[in-house]
Amino acid sequence: MKESLAEVKKEIKAKLLYWNNLKSSKAKVALFIVILAVIVLKIFTLLFSVDWLSDLFSGYL
Repeated sequence: MKESLAEVKKEIKAKLLYWNNLKSSKAKVALFIVILAVIVLKIFTLLFSVDWLSDLFSGYL
């Protein structure tokens, strides 16, 4: 467990270091938009899967 936590901390530090080393504001904006798009896509797919799940259970109630 401690090894996994240490690895996650290492990855976060590496990503933060990468972010701080980016000099181009265009690259930072592009990276931010990509990350935001991934988050929105995950939320979008979650909503559709929950909608499908609720439709599945509404027939039994």
